[in-house]
Amino acid sequence: MEPQALIALIVLGMIGAMLLISKLFAKLWVYLLLSSPSWGITLYNVFTASVNGEPLHSILLNHATGLIFILAPIDQYVVADPTLHMYGLALEAIWLYIIIAASAHHLNGLLLPASPLIFWVLGKGLPNTFKAVENLLPHWLKWLTAYSGLPLIMLACAALGLFMFLLKRRR
Repeated sequence: MEPQALIALIVLGMIGAMLLISKLFAKLWVYLLLSSPSWGITLYNVFTASVNGEPLHSILLNHATGLIFILAPIDQYVVADPTLHMYGLALEAIWLYIIIAASAHHLNGLLLPASPLIFWVLGKGLPNTFKAVENLLPHWLKWLTAYSGLPLIMLACAALGLFMFLLKRRR
């Protein structure tokens, strides 16, 4: 079974479970639904590695990191696949919105400038996403996607920091 089929099965299962228990733990179910592709891919990789006889430390270091870095498997398998490319970018956009919204509400908005960096770290650099972004940029802006998009992320953090500074100063 391919990881793409596993993604579809787990997402459909999570949608079914969410519909059954829609009123209870609604926010938790939304987060589980959004993280199910990456956790499904990670569990599949851990299972295949253990069947192949890899040692436990190798499985934990190489295959189980998707449980923490929840955007990395989405970038690696979903965004990189031409048939699921838009699905992966939509999932990453939803996660970016969730991270930005949560950052805006915590610590009175002081965490907001770090939200692009949090998004980038949870995706372990998001190399496939930034390859897609690089294709959309004009030639003179391609330097923003160097080092897996780190200059673009730092520029977004600085812009959000300046926005928050001006907003706090105005109050």
